[in-house]
Amino acid sequence: MLRIEDVSRRYGKTTVLDSITLSLEKGHVTAVVGENGAGKTTLIKSVVGLIKYEGTITVGGFDVAREGKKARRMVGYLPQLPAFHGDLTVRETALFYAGLKDVAGPAAHSLVEKVGLVDHAEKKVSALSGGMRQRLGLAIALLADPPILLLDEPAASLDTKARLELRELVKDQRQAGKAVLLSTHWIEDVPYVADEALVLNHGKAAFQGPASALAESGVSGSRLFLRLNGSSPEAVSVLKSTTSASDITRSGDWVILTCVAADKARVVEALVRSGIHILDFRVEEASIDTDALKVHATDGARQ
Repeated sequence: MLRIEDVSRRYGKTTVLDSITLSLEKGHVTAVVGENGAGKTTLIKSVVGLIKYEGTITVGGFDVAREGKKARRMVGYLPQLPAFHGDLTVRETALFYAGLKDVAGPAAHSLVEKVGLVDHAEKKVSALSGGMRQRLGLAIALLADPPILLLDEPAASLDTKARLELRELVKDQRQAGKAVLLSTHWIEDVPYVADEALVLNHGKAAFQGPASALAESGVSGSRLFLRLNGSSPEAVSVLKSTTSASDITRSGDWVILTCVAADKARVVEALVRSGIHILDFRVEEASIDTDALKVHATDGARQ
């Protein structure tokens, strides 16, 4: 459904994309992962035909550079920052775009309901939170039932509940046979929603392979802040003896540590098993260790 072959994009002397190649078939999801400025949005905008590029991109067999209009008819696109008319309501916005795409009104209403905005249908877009705007953008992208979905940071501004709902929606689209290309900085979501992962670092492919390999590589880290009811000294001892957490420090009732993203639940379980009550916690996802990714990818190739 989607072929990206040796695609590059330069702004003056700065290379934003450097010879990126990937393919995406029906019923598969590929996640493009990277920090801000890594090239994720540039890659997706190239597929939509919003910016010029070197190389070849085909959508459903149509060359994006030469047959852009035909290619775009096959794509549902959610930009990173959806822009809507603020004086229209959610319902009016959905109907407006449904008219542009020659989609019946009931289908538009159904999608508004599906993304969890039915209770806000009469609210003006200007009054929506960032997460709600993201949900509305997702509903618009699904209009006309496109075979390919391009989702640029679809989890941006979404709370935890909405992110879990998004995972299920992406899974539903995969089961419906759609090809999905999504970008994200939430690396912990990747194994739940994607089949393949592409990690970009300054426009280069630092890792490309199964999403499960990315999750197992141990390069995605999390910084945990745990508030413990006067039990921080005991907690440090428990964590050092039962988990692979590192850089464990104390600050009053708080314990701060670093662990592999996939091990966050194990850290909490270790404390609960030891009878240590967690009063509060927060998580910061660490930057992707692209050097470690390169090592992991090389080791995998040797095996």
